[in-house]
Amino acid sequence: MKILRTNVVAISISAAAAMFSVSARADIVSSTSDTWQTSSTSWNVDFNNDNVSSFNAHVGSELIKISTVGIVDTGSGNATATPGNKDTLFTSITFDPTNNVFTSFSFQGQLAILGDVFVEVNDNFGNTFTFTNVPKSSVFGPFGAAAVAGSGQFIDKVKVYTALPENFNSIKLVDFGNYTVAGAVPEPATWAMMMLGFFGVGFLAYRRKNQGHVRLA
Repeated sequence: MKILRTNVVAISISAAAAMFSVSARADIVSSTSDTWQTSSTSWNVDFNNDNVSSFNAHVGSELIKISTVGIVDTGSGNATATPGNKDTLFTSITFDPTNNVFTSFSFQGQLAILGDVFVEVNDNFGNTFTFTNVPKSSVFGPFGAAAVAGSGQFIDKVKVYTALPENFNSIKLVDFGNYTVAGAVPEPATWAMMMLGFFGVGFLAYRRKNQGHVRLA
């Protein structure tokens, strides 16, 4: 029974360290960089749109499919999406690149009232980044996300949204590009948990080895 308890403790330590390490990992992180956006990374809306909830844009030759919660109007080219009429609550816009070629995404806009803006990125970890206390009726951003250099990760579908009664006055200056950021160094707590995990695995192996020696004696 004592051996069983020892084994359980060692396995638990190892499992906790593994879970902590995974939760601390991020291949895509939030970004407020304004250094990489150029005319070649800007969205270009294909046509003028009136009272729509879906439309297409391109970044270079890459197609971006867009859907919204709340009908919107847009111009063409490097356009701004705005509520389709004064009664529309424009609360969400989703960008869906048809090919996984981009490592960065950003946008700017305005909120109708003070609130938070959420950026949900479809990647291996389902990250959602929150930009808090965004002022009303003034341009925010750029807000967005970027892949960690060397991670091999790409920006998939991105949902930008806010929560009622907050809503967008506009979404504009949307960019998709190939900007990356340096990976974060693990925090001391992460290193401590990893070391505990290694200790747990080593201790478990040591106990098993001793048990084997006892059986042969």
